Amino acid sequence: MAVPSFLIVDDHPLFLEALQSAIEAGFPGARVDVTETIQGACKVLAGKKFNLVLLDLKVPDANGYDGLQQVRATAKKTPLAVISAMTGPEIVNKVKALGADGFITKSQPRKDILASVATILNGGNSFPSGTGDGGVSGEVQELIEKLRQLTPQQLKVLTRVCEAKLNKQIAYELGITETTIKAHITLIFKKLGMHSRTQAVLTMQRMKSELADTEFGGLFAAEG
Repeated sequence: MAVPSFLIVDDHPLFLEALQSAIEAGFPGARVDVTETIQGACKVLAGKKFNLVLLDLKVPDANGYDGLQQVRATAKKTPLAVISAMTGPEIVNKVKALGADGFITKSQPRKDILASVATILNGGNSFPSGTGDGGVSGEVQELIEKLRQLTPQQLKVLTRVCEAKLNKQIAYELGITETTIKAHITLIFKKLGMHSRTQAVLTMQRMKSELADTEFGGLFAAEG
């Protein structure tokens, strides 16, 4: 096969960046187009050919499985894999029935995602067996779902909280007021279901190894 081309349909910036980076590293020279909507995907697919479409089921203009059906109808012969935070045999079976060539969970380690992509590019199918929990514990999967609710700015704040930095330090580094930092932290704890800095730091550190190969491994990349 010549250098492969991919279309990623996803509206989560952090995951989108991580997936694009993984594909470019795993398939050097690959062309990667991205779009955040089903409408955008159908428009791109009408004018370009791709070796694989990677589609999130929950982009803004998708209604249940309608988005998958629209993309499948637009690109009937193009290999397509659903890549989603949602898991479970009923979802896997549904997307398979609607013509997907694979199902990849967002919490899978990078190497497993790339292996699934390679399988589909080579003409095969890639679906998880069992419940498809992505190789992480239920507790970590739950934390990942909560982390996806945070904004990019809130993730930056959380990273620095986990580095044991004071609000004053975080405010200086991010160029915003200390009051804004306090407001961010309140919202972060609410979204994560946590009640204190100590709980947040201990929880994140305890799950550090399992988070390392997910889109949130970068929370621990910076030091000092």
